[in-house]
Amino acid sequence: MNQEKNIQVSVKEAYGNAVSLLESGNYDLAEKQLAEILKNYPNDPNALRLSGLSSIDQGKPEIALIPLQKAIKVAPDFAQAHEDLATAWFLLNDYKKSEICLKASIKFNPNKFSAWKSLGDLLSDQGKDKESKKAYEKALSISPEHKNLKEAMKLIRQGSPGEAEKIYRKILKEDPNNVDALRLLGLLATKGGSSDEGILILKKCVEIAPDFALAWENLANLYRQKEGGDNLKKAIHCFKKATSLRPNWAEGWAGLGTVLTRSSRHHEGIEAYKKSILIKDNQPRVHLSLGHVYKTTGEQDLSIKSYLEAIKHYPLFGEAYWSLANLKTYKFKSQEIKEMEYQLNQDELPEREKVHLLFALGKAHEDINNVSKSIEYYKRGNSLNRGRSSYDPKAIEAITDRIIKFFNKEFLLSKENSGYDAPDPIFIVGLPRSGSTLIEQILSSHSKIEGTMELPNMLNIARKLGTGTKGTTSYPEVLNQLSEADLVSLGRSYIKETMFLRSDSPLFIDKMPNNFSHVGLIQLILPNAKIIDARRNPMDTCFSCFKQLFARGQVFTYDLSELSRYYINYIKLMDHWDYVLPGKVHKVIYEDMVGNQEEETKKLLKFCNVPFEENCLRFYETKRAVKTASSEQVRQPIYNQSINLWKNYEPFLDDLKQGLLPIKDRFQIPD
Repeated sequence: MNQEKNIQVSVKEAYGNAVSLLESGNYDLAEKQLAEILKNYPNDPNALRLSGLSSIDQGKPEIALIPLQKAIKVAPDFAQAHEDLATAWFLLNDYKKSEICLKASIKFNPNKFSAWKSLGDLLSDQGKDKESKKAYEKALSISPEHKNLKEAMKLIRQGSPGEAEKIYRKILKEDPNNVDALRLLGLLATKGGSSDEGILILKKCVEIAPDFALAWENLANLYRQKEGGDNLKKAIHCFKKATSLRPNWAEGWAGLGTVLTRSSRHHEGIEAYKKSILIKDNQPRVHLSLGHVYKTTGEQDLSIKSYLEAIKHYPLFGEAYWSLANLKTYKFKSQEIKEMEYQLNQDELPEREKVHLLFALGKAHEDINNVSKSIEYYKRGNSLNRGRSSYDPKAIEAITDRIIKFFNKEFLLSKENSGYDAPDPIFIVGLPRSGSTLIEQILSSHSKIEGTMELPNMLNIARKLGTGTKGTTSYPEVLNQLSEADLVSLGRSYIKETMFLRSDSPLFIDKMPNNFSHVGLIQLILPNAKIIDARRNPMDTCFSCFKQLFARGQVFTYDLSELSRYYINYIKLMDHWDYVLPGKVHKVIYEDMVGNQEEETKKLLKFCNVPFEENCLRFYETKRAVKTASSEQVRQPIYNQSINLWKNYEPFLDDLKQGLLPIKDRFQIPD
């Protein structure tokens, strides 16, 4: 009897040693200890389960199957073994078997929080949202601690974040390492407007629980929302961490795809999106995003395929239809037009999708020369957008007058030697749809010049200066309060912030059209920068803007009369820059570039202080990513089909012509 008791004690000790060794990551010794137990007790379910767990922890789920299945055969009601076997099947991408095992675990231990939560995660990964929600709710109902978390989340939904925060902090007071409460507190801080605090809390969360995939994703999204290349790099790191922990997490891969493409790592972004879709095909917005990246990289056939896939999964997806139209080269079939018109009349169609459908139908009817139908749809889409916009033309004109008054010759002369002397940036300004993408493509075909995208950095600098950080003075008057060192610092910051988008070319392009308002600011902080004004016939420019559904901003484009006012305001300001900064801005007239490409290209390159290169005349051969509505058009040789396109719609453009009367003679606008 004593001998049997001693054996039991030694087995217990050996088992305890194995557990301790596993927890410390000493797998070799742990497995030797377990092998010793199983040598004497080959059917010990606990030792078999630990053996399987050791293999899972080492990334060998296929090896874990044998001992875990044996443990369950020996002890069919062993709930934890069922749960661990579910993990192994999950890692082997067999969701069906993983789900069966989790449900078996729950059957034998219905009050196991981790099993219900894992079941919720698994169902969520498969897009079974209703079932997933039930599993999560059950998990939250089990533990008093998680009941409190559930109550806090309910309070947030009811609009009482302060009360929810009290619950989170109470939980953390009792258990400072409660990662669920930390994660939710971090998200709550973010919703309250403190993203920096949210980041600090979530960083603490992943330090405590480095395998907490959801916390990594939350942290990634916070970094994604912040400006600057460094934050995008951090977001990429966090998403990669999340997807390594949950390799079958479709949403995590989609998030990674987004931050990679925003960092101009387009081909890596494509692979991430493809992984997301492979895991979960029914994701119309991910198909849409993938289509956008293919458009950017010039893979039009794949872009079309992705957009059509998005529509297949969500027939009301107006944005996908507009994305096809926005390729400019895609022609809708008559059946597709009928389908769009059918979806347009569906009661459940969201307004956002309705706007996209209206613009897509405008383009579809334009392509078949049904002008009256086309303009009807364009006007309806713009009218809906205008109704949702708070755009104030008078406010724009007022700030323009202030800019003109402030940036006088005397002031600019006093700051002649100011700013950071980097020659790197080439700014292309003007109105959208004025040929700026053509200019960019020509320049970026040069060996010394790199194309990037429409960068918000200069606009952000102006906005931040205008927030009163230097007192209560607004922009541009606040510039009077800046020292020489401040101006240098702003210029240096711009170069630093844009560096992540560049490779090794000495010059790069910033193609943000709205920077025409900030030519004076550019001169102050980056005096050696080059500025190019892209011009096109006002009627073509304005009407092309009216037909274009911009992703964001450009709210002046929703009304023909307001468009004309904005254009005149733009001309007024550019005339001022020509007066106070003679020779600083080089004009490129679209019609002149189309009519005499070589001569105009040579003038352009001379202005940028780079030698002429033949490649610039073959810009359409350049294999680079192009993020713009004109991305497909600039992959073709120069053509003149875009000149005077407005004339097809002339009977419907009286408001536009009336608004442009002040510059009628100057730009040969017909009566």
